[in-house]
Amino acid sequence: MRLLVVAPFLPDPAAAHGGGSYVSSLLSGLAEMAEVGLAALVSRDEEMRLRDTKGPWTQAFVARRPDRRGGLRGGLDRIRMLWRWRRTPLVAAKHWLPAFAQLLQAAREQFRPDAALVEMAQMAQYLPFLSGLPTVLTDHEAGCPANTQTGLGSLGDARDRRLWQLHVRRHYPSASLLQAVTPEDAATLHERTGLPVVVRPPVCALPSQPVAPGAAPPRALFLGDYSHGPNPEAARRLARELLPRLRAAVPECELWFAGLHSDRIADLQRMPGVRIVGFVPEVHTVFAQVRLLLAPVWSGAGFRMKGLSALAHGLPVVTNPLGARGLAVPTSARQVCDDLDGLVAAAAAWLRDPVAAAAAGRAAWDFACQNVSPRGVAAWQLARVRELLAPTAS
Repeated sequence: MRLLVVAPFLPDPAAAHGGGSYVSSLLSGLAEMAEVGLAALVSRDEEMRLRDTKGPWTQAFVARRPDRRGGLRGGLDRIRMLWRWRRTPLVAAKHWLPAFAQLLQAAREQFRPDAALVEMAQMAQYLPFLSGLPTVLTDHEAGCPANTQTGLGSLGDARDRRLWQLHVRRHYPSASLLQAVTPEDAATLHERTGLPVVVRPPVCALPSQPVAPGAAPPRALFLGDYSHGPNPEAARRLARELLPRLRAAVPECELWFAGLHSDRIADLQRMPGVRIVGFVPEVHTVFAQVRLLLAPVWSGAGFRMKGLSALAHGLPVVTNPLGARGLAVPTSARQVCDDLDGLVAAAAAWLRDPVAAAAAGRAAWDFACQNVSPRGVAAWQLARVRELLAPTAS
């Protein structure tokens, strides 16, 4: 079987955002059982990385997103963007590139896929260029990405949310199959579209060996891309509201913040117990230096890749219900707490006791090995594609 994966970024295990590592894990599993082609919009940095690394795909068709420019050309770019914003939500408008639509036609002619897997809401606008081909659209954030601030105030943001609703109604019915990444998102999409929505199981690449949280100092970690709205919001609440109470219970503990665009939370560095780590190319290295992931969030939808990645490395997780969406994990590996008191108590228990943290880490590793392997999720996805192809085969 030949599958064309359509993505708004380069699937990359070293990506600074959860979507890149998530799709990369899925592709690595699919490539073991099918021939995979990639059609992706990439940044300049991703284009350079693509030249230097070999992915699990047999053919890649990529178009580079224009760089942000200043001066007159930059002003013209912004005018064109606002013009597209008349009918298209801003994130989708930023990912519209006529050259990419043409590229999809080239991919169909040269790669000759049996089906296409279209990842992320903003890529639904390209479904018309896959017409006649069985297509699976996977929405990662219930029809409206969390990072949708327009910079034009509350009225602009409200208008953009309405445009997302139109975007979903206009494009999603074109897909042969609609998927979500959590049961909650599937219910929301079904309500908005009236279409059946299936839930793709979570997937994450597994390292060869787990980390050893019991051997780490009493440190907690928050991980994320701080250009994504829910992450700086969560970081500030953790540093200002939770950490002082946590240090009252465990005076020597620290809270590390790792991830891209950490300059946006640089002011937190002045707070006692806070360390801004910044972008870490290999998350294994930072996971090995902490005792737990502290990962509650208070806004957004979709699946929280940070929590899954920690579990896959054998690191226990403390989070809240929104941060736990989409994945049922035993309490021996992950504690889910509704309020700050519960979060403080759960984190303090593992920070105080390295033996308990080590046991929780083993439970996390065991869970991940049994439930989120790329091969298992890829087999599930291929089964859904075969169901779409069955009428054609008969």
